[in-house]
Amino acid sequence: MGIFSFVRPPRKYEHYVDRASFYELLSLRNKAIETMKEAVKQPFAKKEIASGLIYLGMMHEKKNEMSEASDYYHQALEVTAEEEFKYHKHFKQMIEAFIKNGDEQRAQIWLDNLLVRQTYDKRFAKLSALKKHYR
Repeated sequence: MGIFSFVRPPRKYEHYVDRASFYELLSLRNKAIETMKEAVKQPFAKKEIASGLIYLGMMHEKKNEMSEASDYYHQALEVTAEEEFKYHKHFKQMIEAFIKNGDEQRAQIWLDNLLVRQTYDKRFAKLSALKKHYR
C-alpha cells in the first residue's frame, strides 16, 4: 500500500482494511476504528461487512472494551446468520468475548449456531470445548 492509497478515498473493502491496519501499526487504534466503522456502512458483500464488524470487535477487545466488542461480534454473526462461511479461529475468540462480558445468552446462541455448521466444515467442531460453560 503506497501513500497514494491514503490520498484517494477507499473504494473497496480491502482498501479500508489496509488503511485501518496501517493506523493500528502506528498505534492509532481510534483512527483504525473510525475507518472500519465507515467501511461497515458501505454497500459491500455481507461477508465483508461481517469481517469488518469482527475487526471492530477485535480492536475494542484490545482496548478492553468488552461490551463494545461483544456488540460488534453479535452484529457480525447476525449479518451472516443465513450464510455459509468457513471456520476461522476468531470464532472461538468471539464466543469467549461473550462469556467474558457476561453475555452467556449470546454465547450459547451463537455457539449452537456455529456448531451446526459442522455439516459443511468439520473444523467448527473445535468450538465444542466451549460447551463446558453451559452444561
